[in-house]
Amino acid sequence: MEHFNPDLSLTSTQAAELLDVHPSTVKRWCNDGALASSKTGGGHRRIHLEDLQLFARENEIDTILSPFHPYEPHVWTALQELQDDDSFRRFHSLAMSWVFRGQLQRLHDLFLTLARSEIIPFSRFCDEGIRGLMEQVGGAWHAGKLRAGEEHMVTQAMIEVLLEYRREVAGSLPRGHGERIAVVGSTEGNQHHLGSLCVRVLLERKGWEVYYLGPDVPVEDFGAIQEGRGAGLVCISLTPPATTGEVARLVRILSEFYHAEHPYTLALGGSLASPVDPEATEGPFERVDMYGSCAELEMTLDQGGPIPRAEHVQA
Repeated sequence: MEHFNPDLSLTSTQAAELLDVHPSTVKRWCNDGALASSKTGGGHRRIHLEDLQLFARENEIDTILSPFHPYEPHVWTALQELQDDDSFRRFHSLAMSWVFRGQLQRLHDLFLTLARSEIIPFSRFCDEGIRGLMEQVGGAWHAGKLRAGEEHMVTQAMIEVLLEYRREVAGSLPRGHGERIAVVGSTEGNQHHLGSLCVRVLLERKGWEVYYLGPDVPVEDFGAIQEGRGAGLVCISLTPPATTGEVARLVRILSEFYHAEHPYTLALGGSLASPVDPEATEGPFERVDMYGSCAELEMTLDQGGPIPRAEHVQA
């Protein structure tokens, strides 16, 4: 673990955000002597992070740092660098230190805290946060620093983060009322479905009704379920690294199941062995798009890409 400064002081505004109160409340606590503080030469109030966390515990106030005792300075510094400097460097450094120590509950809590905070867009949380971690975990496995089982445990921790976050935000999500329906999953042979799970949550956050098929799904099942549910979008995570031949095979199979009365856009995601020949994606679909990230998919959705509305289909 790289060095983190344990002697951290916060402004009144930062302390208020951490405690989820108004800054004037923090100033009143400080003036009353309930919360220890000091002032700079210029008269600006500063509150030591350790004093702030002690105050929170004594007053039974939960903060985003509460699950991380005694690593509060590490988490605070990592989140601040991400927010102020737009960098995942310290965040991933802290995460990997817990991976190597086998502290997967702390790892889980760290990523769930970031997702809840919405310091960054959810698509970037997936693309750079989760994928960035898994790339480092994969590199550690290749270097012999982690066992395959340990890599799988980290993957499972990230799956649990996404599912728990999804459950928490479910009640506040907009509803598409059957107008925007998607089928999402990973193609056969692809046991890694973190990417498709991210797409599921991303779409649900935007009001889509999602039929999630999970990992290792036969290609023809995507076509059959799309027709049965009248989905206007099918998102498939490919087995990495995908080749032009694999893409062509997938498009050919789905073309056989395509029905013009239920049109849809086909979105393919995942790493590619080489650029895909455009002819490999030719088919009867509304369009076929290749995405290397959740952010690219989100941009298309936000720009109102030609994804058709689903027609009502009788069960």
